[in-house]
Amino acid sequence: MTTETATPEKALADVRKEIDAIDHAMQDLLQKRTELVVEVAEAKARAASAAGKGSFVAFRPGREAEVIRRLAERHEGALPLRVLIRLWREIMSAMTRIQGPFRVDVFGPKDDALDFWDLARNYYGSTTPMELHGNARDVLRRVGHDRSAIGILPQPGAAADDDWWVGFATGGVSDMKIVARLPFVDVAGDANGARALVLAHSSFENTGDDTSLLALSTAESLSDARVVALVKDAGIEGRRIAGARIDNGAAKHVYLVSVPHHLAEDDVRLAALIADPVVEVRLLGGYANPLSRENDGE
Repeated sequence: MTTETATPEKALADVRKEIDAIDHAMQDLLQKRTELVVEVAEAKARAASAAGKGSFVAFRPGREAEVIRRLAERHEGALPLRVLIRLWREIMSAMTRIQGPFRVDVFGPKDDALDFWDLARNYYGSTTPMELHGNARDVLRRVGHDRSAIGILPQPGAAADDDWWVGFATGGVSDMKIVARLPFVDVAGDANGARALVLAHSSFENTGDDTSLLALSTAESLSDARVVALVKDAGIEGRRIAGARIDNGAAKHVYLVSVPHHLAEDDVRLAALIADPVVEVRLLGGYANPLSRENDGE
């Protein structure tokens, strides 16, 4: 009778078999997840048809933020958090495309075009149709005419060529909203400082930890302190992050205000803001607040 002794080579082979089994289980779960997403898409299509609408918007940035937060909260081990999120972003972007058309239009400021392109590609998938534009107006126009498109534009106050928001805040009525901020994980000391906002024909959903963005059009120039005071008088805490001179009838200036919580379109405090010198108030949308980390494990 012989006794078989485990060798390092055999032990390594056993580990590899276990890894292969995990790979197969992961693939099976992804296939099952895809089947469920198809069921969801069919239910959404039936609901849209019953409501007399020709289509529905599959993009749900608020829901996506909640999923990423939940995954980040339970994450542990040596796998970097940003790698985990990149994997899930690929999955979620693919699932969005399975439900219907989905494309991304990216504004690349002249010296930072590749940074914004990479930011969009990292978050919305390696195979999602994308187009780079050298003019922010092109992005706004393309997204405005295509409900399946989203736009990536520089965060005001954080990049050059970031005054695109002025036209968005003072133009015609649109169902587009700012719905997300990229990247969704801020890691201290990250060399790539690109920060972007996402525009879409989608709702600015309440995730429980959000930032809202207001545009105040006024008849006169206001100091930062005056803008903050006007907003506070209406019962809203906020800070001015950008401003511009305009010529839009009675309105001569517009200010972009950041509010550290979710605001709904029917919030009565928005209407309370309209009093001299404020001519118009628009809720431009907002975003689920990104995760902040000292490091992500790398």
